[in-house]
Amino acid sequence: MARKPANFTQTDVTRVLKAYRNAEIPVDRCEIDPRTGKIVVFVNTAEDIVSSPWDTATA
Repeated sequence: MARKPANFTQTDVTRVLKAYRNAEIPVDRCEIDPRTGKIVVFVNTAEDIVSSPWDTATA
């Protein structure tokens, strides 16, 4: 009996986590549903993220 193809690969998870790292968004944990391949990333609260001066624009 042949195995069915994977719903996600290690490459998929790596791409997701690298995207968060490159955006400088701290990741608490990452969960993957093996049946559906759904990747869920949990990030730190907004208070932990350092805001940039561009976040508060004055008109």
